[in-house]
Amino acid sequence: MEVGREQQDVAYAAVFVSPAERAAETVAWFLRGAGQQLPLLHVVVPGLAGKDQTEGSPEGMATGIRSLLGQLPDGGRGLAISHTPFVERAALGLTGHEVEPVRECEGLLITLRDDGDIEVEELRLPGSTVR
Repeated sequence: MEVGREQQDVAYAAVFVSPAERAAETVAWFLRGAGQQLPLLHVVVPGLAGKDQTEGSPEGMATGIRSLLGQLPDGGRGLAISHTPFVERAALGLTGHEVEPVRECEGLLITLRDDGDIEVEELRLPGSTVR
């Protein structure tokens, strides 16, 4: 819930979660901490748990993330809850660069620019050191 409190000024147009029950629990606590309701666009996405035709390959994860980005309204922000190592595989597939494994309550900010380029920023907890 603490991480959600730090996001009170961010409005989410969509929420995407993996099929794991803990992913739904995480988003519920996150939104509760942020003082936000579940947006109208909220979807369970099997690909966020590596359940796609590629079994969670970096390329498959990147394709899935691009699809989610395409569902957002212009200027909208989505929240996707997934699991390690799929988060890291998505970053690799999107950028060609590996990121260090994310820990609990850490993640990536993925931005689709107007020119179609994708930027990935690691979101780490204060005091967290990358392994």
